Amino acid sequence: MVAGLRALIGAPSGRVRVGIGDDAAVWSPGPGQLQVITVDECTEGIDFRRTTVRLEDAGWRALAASLSDAAAMGARPLLTVVSLVVPGDLDEGGVILLYQGMADLAARHGVQIVGGDLSRGEVLSLGVTVVGEVRPSNLKRRSDGRAGDVLAVSGPLGLSRAGLAILEGEVDRECIDATLVERAVAAYRRPQPRVAAGRFLGGSRSVRGMMDLSDGLAADLPRLAAACAAAAVIDADALPVDPACRAVAQAMGVAPEDLALEGGDDLELLCTVEKRAFGYLAERVRARLGRALLPVGRLEAGTGVFVRRGGVQRPLDVQGWEALRR
Repeated sequence: MVAGLRALIGAPSGRVRVGIGDDAAVWSPGPGQLQVITVDECTEGIDFRRTTVRLEDAGWRALAASLSDAAAMGARPLLTVVSLVVPGDLDEGGVILLYQGMADLAARHGVQIVGGDLSRGEVLSLGVTVVGEVRPSNLKRRSDGRAGDVLAVSGPLGLSRAGLAILEGEVDRECIDATLVERAVAAYRRPQPRVAAGRFLGGSRSVRGMMDLSDGLAADLPRLAAACAAAAVIDADALPVDPACRAVAQAMGVAPEDLALEGGDDLELLCTVEKRAFGYLAERVRARLGRALLPVGRLEAGTGVFVRRGGVQRPLDVQGWEALRR
């Protein structure tokens, strides 16, 4: 789909530096300046259900997705506009609650909500556009990774997927430690975009490329590998799976690594890092941000995405989120 649109519209030109196919578009408003713009659509029944998230949480989730895209470019988000489609069963008070969730998250990251559009429709939908800025030297694209690079993520995977499983009744929450249940549900309802991590990693020359994991590692890594014209190998035996995801997977009777691979909405960042610099960068990330930079695999010459388990390497057969999959 994206490749077809890119072929139709053509390559970016003029002041546009990055067009279709990355986490955000990039243009230059003036010499030595770059700005990013990204939009994300959050639709009831597809991206969330009002039976499992409050309206405030739906607003938070919608803005978080776009902030995560800006973070993946190494950018500082500045402002946002919102296109809101309101169904007949939602009154003015409900709209205020949606915006309250967005305002709470925007305030955390110094982002201003400056306008948008309001319309009626059959289904609640939020289209959130974020504009940000980034130094030319700090811009990260998903296509800049090279064979030999370490693939790393900004935190453990699968926490939000565990929360969804609990909220959707895929697992009996009584079988799981209450603290883990609370963490997982909170992560699903209010995912945390890694804005600070994105800006820090963007400033590192050791980080070649970056993207966010809104659709899960199983869906997003093939996109990064294809953009880099490289193959990707995931080390499943060392995959950083969140403890809540492990507990939920055990209760569901599935492999924790598979649940973490397919799960979206963690909003962790996936980056490609020069192999020789990875250890030093990981120490800097922990010292500066108080969180880990965790290896999940590597880029290699070739094509495709593979999973290595117990010394055996096979093609990836786990699917993440795809917007147009039926």
